[in-house]
Parts: sequence; C-alpha cells; structure tokens
Amino acid sequence: MTPKLACLLIVLFIVSNDTWAQQADEDTINQQLQTIKSRLTELKTALNSARGEEAQLLRELERQDQKINQQGKQIRSSQKAIDLTSHQIQVLEQQITTLKRSIADQKQQMAQLLRLHIYISHDRFVKKILLSRDNRSVDITQHQIKYLQHRLYSLIKDIAQHIEQLSVIKTDTHKKQQQLQQEQQILQSAQDQLVTQKQQRAQVLTTLRQTISAYQSESESLNQDRNRLNQLLSELSQLLDDLPDDLGKNVHFANLKGHLEKPLNGDVIRQFGSLRAGHSRWDGIVVAGQSGQAIKAGAYGRVAFADWLRGYGLLVVIDHGDDFMSLYGHNQSLLVTVGDWVQAGQEIATAGQSGNISQSGVYFEIRRQAEPENPVPWLKSP
Repeated sequence: MTPKLACLLIVLFIVSNDTWAQQADEDTINQQLQTIKSRLTELKTALNSARGEEAQLLRELERQDQKINQQGKQIRSSQKAIDLTSHQIQVLEQQITTLKRSIADQKQQMAQLLRLHIYISHDRFVKKILLSRDNRSVDITQHQIKYLQHRLYSLIKDIAQHIEQLSVIKTDTHKKQQQLQQEQQILQSAQDQLVTQKQQRAQVLTTLRQTISAYQSESESLNQDRNRLNQLLSELSQLLDDLPDDLGKNVHFANLKGHLEKPLNGDVIRQFGSLRAGHSRWDGIVVAGQSGQAIKAGAYGRVAFADWLRGYGLLVVIDHGDDFMSLYGHNQSLLVTVGDWVQAGQEIATAGQSGNISQSGVYFEIRRQAEPENPVPWLKSP
C-alpha cells in the first residue's frame, strides 16, 4: 500500500466516522425529544387535572381552545393560499396587458406596411420608376420590397402566436379566479366556525368561572395556576439538561437585555408585579393585540413546550440556554412544536384569548433558573 493511499484511507475513515457520529448524535437527540414529548403529555394531564364539574368544564375549555387553534391555523393557511393565488392572478393580468399592447403595436405596424405595400404595388408610375432598368437603385428597391413582404409575414406570425398565448393565459387566469373563489369559501367557512367556537368557549368559560368561584377565591385559583406553571418549568429544566444547546454563532440570551423585540406590536396592559386578584401578582406582562395577530420569538432557542396548560391556555415555552426561558401564553394558534429550533423574529403563534383571559393578546414571561424576571428591561426602547 502506497503512503498516499494509506493517507486517503485514513481521511475517509475519519470523515465516515464523523458522519456516523453526527448521525448517532441526531438519532440520540430525536429519541430524547420523543421521551420529552411523552413525559410532557403525562405531565400536562397531571397539571390540568381537576375534580367533578370543574374537571369537565376544563376539558371542554381545552377542547374549545384546541378547536380554535386548528381553525386559526386553517384560516392562516387559507389566507396565505389566497394571497399567493391573488399574486399569480396579478402576474397573469400583467402578462395579458403586455400581450394586448404588443398585439396592438404589431397590428399598427402591419397596417402601415400594408398601406406602403399596396401603394408600391398599385401605383404604376412609382412602380415604373422604382423598377426601371435605368434606375441604379433597382436592386436595392427590389430587396426592400422583399423585406417588406417578409416583415409583413413575420408580423402576422407573431400576432397569431401572441393571440394564442393570450388565450392560454386567459384560461389560466380563469382557473386561478375559480381557485381563488374556492379558497375564499374555505376561509369564510373556517372564520364562521371560529366565531361559533369562540361563542361556545365564552359560555364554557363563564360557567367555569362561576364554578371555581363557588369553591375557591380567584386569588387561590391563580396561585394554583402559577404553581402548575412553576412545576412545568422545573420539569422542563430537568428534561432539557441532556440536550445540547447548539447555540452556534447566535448571541447568548444574557447579552440581549434591552435588545429584544416585543412579541407583538401592542400596548402593555398588564405590568410585571401588578396585582391580578387578592395577593396574586403578574409574573410577566400582557401585550394587547388583535385576535390572529402574529407573535414572534424574542430570540434564538428550542421549543420546550407547545400545548394547552390550565390557566395559561395555548402556551409556548422556548429554552434559550444558560438557564433562560421565554413564555408566550393565551395564544389562539400554535405554529411550532416541541423540539423546533426558532430564530429571533420567527412567528411562533397567533394572539388570542385561550385559557382564562378577558382580552385578546399574549402573556409574555422571561425566566432565569425558573425565576420570573421583569420582561420590560429586556425589550427595546420604543
């Protein structure tokens, strides 16, 4: 074996070994994620548990919120399809306009050339002068007449092709318009179902609040919700310890203080530390927004939780490494799942009223070692 061949085999062994190791790492991570998802399902069931009528109402509330979640996703998908089809129709209509102008210009050129051809062909005096043997330019003139005839033929051919293209594009436009109408009908149906689900949810929520107030104070209920969230975050921290951070070239979360964008554009209607009910206080802020408005991740990280949690509705928890997490609650729809990597500014959910909240928006928390921090100093100054 030559030294070169030996070196090549060593390099190939190292590369293949690295590739195998990377694949093994990915498989291990995927297995860990599946374990985490299974554990989260069990934990969620335990955290959302209740008794008697309250349990039934909570299950119904979650069911309604999950239906709204699905309807919201369908509306978002239908709206994207409508926007795409509308754009395609605009492009086709521009092509139609361009072709019509081209055909009109070519017809005008053809008319002028025809008039000139007829004039030359039928005016004996002009024809006699142009084609006289004594005229030195006779060859040039004959060539010009042939060019004129060829140009007329080309124009007729081009016009016929453009008319055929125009017919095809008009057919495509008609199909796209029919597709647009179907997508708009799907969107309207989803929106109607969303309204119905929200009305049913409002009734369930009212009954649930009445049931809870009959057994305990609102403050006690909120404290229980907070304890459930703390238990979830504690469990998440333990589950995620074995997963690599894989932060790459992304800035560490601790260095982003004062540079985060708000989850959505809107007014802060609940401040960190302000009273909720009794002695219960807000561990984050609530930013008001329109139902369905996009909610964006504050920074790079991995989705640790994306599901319904009692008291917080449809909740997204993002692990940013270095013991930092960000929380986004009361969403209408979730656009990410557990294990997804997200970038700063990526859309992760849509604003809503899931869980127990009276106004549409998003509940935003930042946690360090599972302890809540005031999110406002982390945000960019307006």
